[in-house]
Amino acid sequence: MRQDKGIAFKLRKEGKTYRQIQEELGISKSTLCDWFKNEEWSKHIKNRNANIVIKLSTERIQKLNIARSLMLKKKYEDIIEEGKREYEIYKKDTLFIAGLMLYAGEGDHLDKGSIRFANVDFDLHRIFINFSIKYFKLNYNNIKFSILLYPDLNIEQCLDKWCFQLGIYRQNIYKPQVINGKHKTRKLHFGVGTSIILNSFLKRKLLFWINLSKGNLSK
Repeated sequence: MRQDKGIAFKLRKEGKTYRQIQEELGISKSTLCDWFKNEEWSKHIKNRNANIVIKLSTERIQKLNIARSLMLKKKYEDIIEEGKREYEIYKKDTLFIAGLMLYAGEGDHLDKGSIRFANVDFDLHRIFINFSIKYFKLNYNNIKFSILLYPDLNIEQCLDKWCFQLGIYRQNIYKPQVINGKHKTRKLHFGVGTSIILNSFLKRKLLFWINLSKGNLSK
């Protein structure tokens, strides 16, 4: 019998894993598997070690999740504090108030992860895009767009029209969605457009600004 086999068995009975024994004795994992495959006590050790690994992994994931939650909470608190300071600077700007009121009336308030402003009016989209660029400090690459169309509308013509009117990039427009309703008559000339900003922190700031504005304007 190999001299190191006895040492390997001793280490295994102490609860060492195959990797630990391999690192200590230089014995390949395939050899260790062959030695211990018929040993019932070794199988119990394997199961115990597997449970330890699972427990440690679970605890590590839990700690990471807690750390992420605390970090996210701190970022949201910082964005609100930043929003308070910026609101005092911008609150008399016509474009600022116009953008807030547009979103208050036509924007999505439920999705926490993104800003979505839907309308058929090119001018209103331009106002909101200009608002986003100026006060969120974004550029056109940060703004996505989607279009909802009826079956009888020409997709390419509609895409060209929205790009031309808003100055948005074609590559930033998601694949248009077509409503296949019972009535295929033209409801709108160029469909319903949605300006989209994928940023949960800016969404939190935007809704905070809107609440401040509504409170001030309703006094």
